[in-house]
Amino acid sequence: MTNDEQLIRETNGYEPLFSYGHLRGHYVGSDMTCGALHVEQFVRPEHLSALRETLVADHVVMSPSSDAAVQQRKAMPITRQCLWELQSGIMLRVLENITGLHNLLPDTRCKQTRIVFAPSEQPKIETWHDPDTGLDVALVLVIQLNNGDAEFSTNAKSLTEVVTSCTALQVSYWQHKFEMTGVSA
Repeated sequence: MTNDEQLIRETNGYEPLFSYGHLRGHYVGSDMTCGALHVEQFVRPEHLSALRETLVADHVVMSPSSDAAVQQRKAMPITRQCLWELQSGIMLRVLENITGLHNLLPDTRCKQTRIVFAPSEQPKIETWHDPDTGLDVALVLVIQLNNGDAEFSTNAKSLTEVVTSCTALQVSYWQHKFEMTGVSA
């Protein structure tokens, strides 16, 4: 029996991988003025081991390609659930409430979402602006897969300060950079 099958059997169906209540209770309205935030227990501890093993095995799913949707359909159930939860409207609202950022969009094509194999790699963003879509990376979430903690970064400087001593999942969230102009009452 695979870890995915065991997890499904143990939980009798869907059980969230991330601690939404914990996040709302402890981190809503956090101070992100320096562009960084450390969040403890982002991943629910009971799912951490299975999530780590599955993401490492499925790491090719999180590589930028034109067939990202096809790759994601081939992924193991826990990887699909992880991506679905991280890209869900619920997670986007929680992240917006924590960071104060608005209008976040998920990285459904995995252009800037990847597995970071530490210590040989550092979390990084190739480009903070995607000229094809006109979107900018507004938030980078690095989930440490040894303990389930997470680091939020909203700029390149704070991202370079993220240290991973273990394998990590780097997830990016996009945002349109537009300005409201000429609106008068």
